[in-house]
Formats: sequence, C-alpha cells, structure tokens
Amino acid sequence: MQIRYPPLISACEAAREQARLDALARYDVLDTTPEESFDRLTRLVKAIFSVSMSTISFLDGHRQWFKSQQGLTICETGRGPAFCNIAIQQPAALVVQDAASDERFARNPFVIGAPHIRFYAGIPLRSPDGHAIGTLCAIDPRPRQFSQQDDEILSDLGSLAMELLELRRRASAGKSAAGASNTSFPPPAEGFARGRSVLKAGRIVFNNSRATVSCTVRQLSAESAVVHVLNTAKIPDRVVLLVDADATSRLCSVTARAEQHLALSFES
Repeated sequence: MQIRYPPLISACEAAREQARLDALARYDVLDTTPEESFDRLTRLVKAIFSVSMSTISFLDGHRQWFKSQQGLTICETGRGPAFCNIAIQQPAALVVQDAASDERFARNPFVIGAPHIRFYAGIPLRSPDGHAIGTLCAIDPRPRQFSQQDDEILSDLGSLAMELLELRRRASAGKSAAGASNTSFPPPAEGFARGRSVLKAGRIVFNNSRATVSCTVRQLSAESAVVHVLNTAKIPDRVVLLVDADATSRLCSVTARAEQHLALSFES
C-alpha cells in the first residue's frame, strides 16, 4: 500500500533543493578521503583570519559533511542547526560577529555547546550553474570583527575552493571513463538493497508520525531504497519514507541496517 502525506515543503522549494543536490552529486565528493589541496585551503583560512577553526563543508539532504576541517575532530553534523545551512541560502558571505548576541543563533546548540561558536564567516561554494553546494568558513569561539577586505579575501579563497573542486571533477570524470573511480562512498552492508545512485532529500517518519528523522536517499529502485542518516539506533523496523522532490511517501520495512545506513523495502 502506498501512503501519501502532504509534502513537508513546497513543490517549488523541493525542486530548488533537488537541483542543488543534483549539482552536488556531479562532484562525487561526499564521503571521500581527505585531500591535501583542500586541507591547504582550510589551513590558509585559519592562519589568515587568526581563527581556531576552518572548514570546507558540503550539505546533502540531512547533514553538513566536512571535506576538510581544522580545529575540529568531527567529520559531520546534522544539517538543521548548521551555520553553513544558513550560509548557502545567502547571496554573499554570511558573517556573524557574535553569535551569542545574534537572535538567529543565540540558542543554537553549536553556540551554547561545543564547539561554542561566537564568530562565523562562511562563503557559499557555488557550482557554475549557481547552486550553493557547500561553504568555506572561518570559525572562532571569540567574537570578532570582519572587515570588507576580510570579506573579499574569503570570497577569493572560496573561488579557489570551487576551482579545485572543478579540477577534481574533471579528473574524476577522466578516471571514470578509464574505469576507475575516486569516490569512497561507503558501500551498503551485505544484504542492503541496490538501485540507481541518487542524491535526494528525504524524511523517515515513525511512531504514528510523531517522530521524523532527516535522511538522504543514496540508492533508489521501484522496490527499495538505501538511505543515509546520522544514526539508525532509534529508528524502528517499519517506517514511512518521504521524498520531497518526488512528493511521494512509501511505507517501508527495514531489511538491513548499519550505523548510518538503512536498507528499505517498499511495502505494496
């Protein structure tokens, strides 16, 4: 039985987000290993702006994932509270000089808790067709000033990050044509469903619609899906999968699970 719920976001917003995710997917960068060229950029940001943290992050359907980070020990966080999730919606750099006194961020979990962000400056990383797929940012636990010159330098460094990403994409396309791949996307565990590779924002709904977990659909077929979440521990074995861009929902059984991946079989 197919269950349909009202879309959680508007059709227009879902289409924009899917176009952004399609642009991100073309770079085949999510869950890849660290690369010195990107690490060099975040080291430069940290040194130039005298901040304690710097990241290059990419945002999929449910998280911000760090391709490179300085001063942090984690590789990803949930997308919802991420400063970078706000930054990708801006036409230029998002600068927050003191997050504790900014009503948009004062109660943010990354402000009141680790890493205790007070200063943030993030420039959107835009694909040639204009989609903001990630950010290059400078972060510090102390309030700071950020001049117009600083803003221009960060913008230039963001442009360099995108040039590196474009070069990487072209090199990866050449390797793919030769039968090689640079991706390190974690393969589904044995027994996981298989389908075409996709990158779609979704939500897993359970407990009579009282609980919702954001997810990214990574593989999809007519009968099944593989989704990526931050943690599968509290997700039951029977859920509803909503895919915003497709405006559909399916009742599913969990057929396999790993720490961050679920294999779902659609119920008829």
